[in-house]
Amino acid sequence: KKSEQELKDEEMELFTKYYMEWKGGRKSGNTSYMNIPRFYYRLPAEDEVLLQKLREESRAVFLQRKSRELLDNEELQNLWFLLDKHQTSPMIGEEAMINYENFLKVGEKAGPKCK
Repeated sequence: KKSEQELKDEEMELFTKYYMEWKGGRKSGNTSYMNIPRFYYRLPAEDEVLLQKLREESRAVFLQRKSRELLDNEELQNLWFLLDKHQTSPMIGEEAMINYENFLKVGEKAGPKCK
């Protein structure tokens, strides 16, 4: 018969063994969760001036990039003209329609920014 100390040692060994298998088993299985990017960063505190400036600058660059993707007034007028030119009859009341073939033609003529 085993002593109480031997039983505790054996229990600890088994616990460690199964814990390591469980922990290791998770790693060897699906590890895609390890590649998930961090999507939340806390806002910088008032005393972290450098981080606040960095956040402002990155936001300004992001907004500039997004505004370049938008159509300016001339491009928008051109797209509207092309859509109007390629509309499909018959008109239903006040609504003008366009079929898919004409839609593709407009997409080619309007350029990559309008896609």
